[in-house]
Amino acid sequence: MLQIKNLHKKFNTLDGEIIALDNVSLNIKAGDFVAIVGKSGSGKTTLLNMIGGLDIPDSGSILFDGTDIAQLSNKNTAILRRQKIGVIYQFYNLIPELNIVENITLPTELDGGEIDKEWLAEILKIVGLNGREQAYPNTLSGGQQQRVAIARALFNKPLLILADEPTGNLDGENSAEVLRLLKTMNEEHKITVLIVTHSEAVAREAKRVITISDGVIVSDRRQ
Repeated sequence: MLQIKNLHKKFNTLDGEIIALDNVSLNIKAGDFVAIVGKSGSGKTTLLNMIGGLDIPDSGSILFDGTDIAQLSNKNTAILRRQKIGVIYQFYNLIPELNIVENITLPTELDGGEIDKEWLAEILKIVGLNGREQAYPNTLSGGQQQRVAIARALFNKPLLILADEPTGNLDGENSAEVLRLLKTMNEEHKITVLIVTHSEAVAREAKRVITISDGVIVSDRRQ
């Protein structure tokens, strides 16, 4: 599903040049559940952003479902994310003026697609928010907001979910619930999951753990 070859990215800072990714190569199979771990500044979030088309590499290729994401225009990258890649952010990125249903269905609305009401009802049930459809983000707990973000990422039935520290702002109970939701979508709906995390508990639940240090993959193991 995903073939990354010789991915390189550097940033210029006041302290000089920083190499975020140093010729990283990686293959991920469809249906896998992969955790990317490493210290802050190791390059793991940069890698996730490259895969999601949120940042552009200096060199290298990112083949996703036969398309090189690194070569797409901003418009086509955004369309690819809405249709095939679900992104879950640490800070939820919900739109405060929209209610739960409107936040979940926004990507479909932007594509001019029809809302599958049966799937919407199922998604709301899966994330435990049925009955709260008209609630706004500021009335929800952090755990509930993250579940809305997960529902939004899943609504278009993507091939790949990218999750950047999705449990980073949650307590133990809510973290476990978010992880359970991701595992359910991976195991029952065969969605590939790629998650960046500092949490050892989250990493233990993955099928594969990739460790990055100073922009280089130093460990890649199945468990």
